[in-house]
Amino acid sequence: MKDIARAKDLDKTIKSTYQKLVMQYHPETAGGLMSPDFMALDEELTVGDAIKKVQERSEEKEMAFYLYITHGDEGQLSGVLSLRELLMHPPYRQLSNIMNPKVIAVSTDTDQEEVAHIVSQYNILAVPVVDPSYNLIGIVTVDDVIDVIREEATEDFLQMAGAGKDREILLKSTMDNALTRAPWLFASWIGGILAAVVISLFEHELQKVLALAAFIPIVMGMGGNIGTQSSTIVVRGIATGRININELAKVVFKEMKVGVILGTFYGLILGIVAHFTYGQPIQLGLVVGLAVLFAMTLAASVGTFVPLILKRFDIDAAVATGPFVTTSIDIIGVFAYFLIAKTLMNL
Repeated sequence: MKDIARAKDLDKTIKSTYQKLVMQYHPETAGGLMSPDFMALDEELTVGDAIKKVQERSEEKEMAFYLYITHGDEGQLSGVLSLRELLMHPPYRQLSNIMNPKVIAVSTDTDQEEVAHIVSQYNILAVPVVDPSYNLIGIVTVDDVIDVIREEATEDFLQMAGAGKDREILLKSTMDNALTRAPWLFASWIGGILAAVVISLFEHELQKVLALAAFIPIVMGMGGNIGTQSSTIVVRGIATGRININELAKVVFKEMKVGVILGTFYGLILGIVAHFTYGQPIQLGLVVGLAVLFAMTLAASVGTFVPLILKRFDIDAAVATGPFVTTSIDIIGVFAYFLIAKTLMNL
C-alpha cells in the first residue's frame, strides 16, 4: 500500500512540475503545446544499453519510436534515431555513430501554426522542443497539432470568404455580424465601381457592337472563379505546409498551365456559342474566346502569385488574398476583353 501511495505522490509531483513548466509559455506556442514524455538517450550509450533503457521506459513515454539523442549534463539535443534504426545495428556500436544529427526542432516560443507547418511538411509524428541553450525539454506530437491545423484552416477560410476570423460568427448579434463583414464587402464594392469605370471608357465600342455587353459577366465570372480556386488551394497549401514559399515560380507556373488548359476549353466553347448566337460580327466568337482564355490564365496566375507574395512579406495571406484577387481580376479581365475586341474588330 505504501508503494502505491508513493507512486501516486510521485505521479502528482510530475504532473504538477509539468503544469508549471508549460504554464510559463504562451498556450499558442510550442512551449504551451509540448509534452515532457519523450525518450531521450545519451549519445555515448551503446545500442545494447539503449535497447535496455527503451524496454524499461517505453510504457511511460510518448512516441517511443522516436529516440532523441542528447549530450552533456543539461541534455542538449544532438540527433534523432528511430526505434527501427536502433534495432538494425550491433549492440556494441555507440549512438553518436548511428544517429541523424540533422534533427528538425522548434524553440519554446515558436508559434503553434509554424509547428503545425513543420509537422505537416516533413510528415513527422513528433517534433522536439528546445530552450535557448538547445536543451531538449519536450516534444509536440502530431495529435497535439491536429486541432491547431483544423482551427487555422477554418480561420483562413472564414477570412477568405469575407466573414472575419471568428468561428462563432453565427452566435454574434445582427449588428456585430454586419460590422464584421462590412470591410470585405466594401473591397468588392470598390472593385465593382472600378470595373464600371473601365466599361464606361469603352462606351463607344459597346454602342457599335452591343453583343459585347452580353459576355461581360461570363468573362468576369470565369476569371473570378478560377482565381478564387487557385488562391484557396494556395492558402490551404501554405496553412498545411504543403507549399514551399521558396518554390514560388514552380507553383505559379503550374497553376498558370491549369489556367491555360481550362481557359482554352471554355474559351473555345463560349466562342462557338457567341458565333452561332449572334453571327455578326464574325470576329465576336474569336474575341470572346480569347478574352476567356486570357482572363482565366491571368486569374489562375494572380490567384496563386498574390498569397505567395503576401506570405513572403509576412502578411496574412488569408486576410488580403480574397478582396485583392477578385477585384484585380474583374478590372483587368474587363479591360483585356475590350482591348481584344477593339483590336480584332477595328472599333
